[in-house]
Amino acid sequence: MKRLLLTSLILIAFQSSAQIQYSSNNAANYDSQVQRNAGPRFGITYITNGKLTNELEKEGVTSNWISQFGYQFEKQILGDDNIAGIVEGILFVGGVDQGLFLPSISGMFGIRNSSGLEIAVGPNISISGSAMVIGFGKSFNFGNLNIPINIAWVPGVQMKETNRVEDENGNFLENEDVFINTGHRFTITVGFNMAK
Repeated sequence: MKRLLLTSLILIAFQSSAQIQYSSNNAANYDSQVQRNAGPRFGITYITNGKLTNELEKEGVTSNWISQFGYQFEKQILGDDNIAGIVEGILFVGGVDQGLFLPSISGMFGIRNSSGLEIAVGPNISISGSAMVIGFGKSFNFGNLNIPINIAWVPGVQMKETNRVEDENGNFLENEDVFINTGHRFTITVGFNMAK
């Protein structure tokens, strides 16, 4: 758990410095009409049965649903008034409602059009390991308030585990390789920010 926390902190620091450097170097005169959706996020994740749910059961979690609270950083790159390329850094802490600290970080690359539709893909790192995340969403405008709603899917990954096989007396017999899926994660999030 300490390694995971340290890795998460390093990734957050890297993401933050990359965001600051990119913003200062490229803050040029680019001003797309495609809205920017950086801001807080909250939502819920459903985890299918697999290694992750097995690990959570050991912590006393009996539900496949966990809460999510986080923040989405983003930078628009390229594009025009109708469509823009986007780079997103998304940090979440899950399971707070159940007394858990389940950090995850995603780096996504995609496109958003002027009507607020977007699609993105990228790597995700969480306590279940690294995987790919695919997301899409739509932003709704109410005056100066943007409300982005996003759906993301992190496919389960097959992982190899080695189990120790013992006889009834506890004597070692052999190591046995077992393949187990981490479980799929389906997340829906809602956020908000003010139009600039």
